[in-house]
Amino acid sequence: MKHMALVALAGIVLAGCGDGDIDRARKAAAYHLKDPESAQFRNDRVVGKDGTVCGEVNGKNSRGAYVGFSKYVALRKDDGSYMALVDADGQSSLVSSTCD
Repeated sequence: MKHMALVALAGIVLAGCGDGDIDRARKAAAYHLKDPESAQFRNDRVVGKDGTVCGEVNGKNSRGAYVGFSKYVALRKDDGSYMALVDADGQSSLVSSTCD
């Protein structure tokens, strides 16, 4: 019974951790894609107390083919919105230093 209560409490705590942040970060990352509606995400996570989000995004090119997952970092601005950097070529030091 204690175990079930602990699991339920953990679920409640985690449910409030960054769901809105991740949604806003995904929107900011998708904005940089050729076809934002095609965005696929994986490994999204909040990495700092400031709401910074790291993850990977995949999207379609102009021929309609998916190009492969790229890492991204999204930084929360003072107004709660996000600005994102998608590291399409794997060369961004900001993405690697923040997310790896």
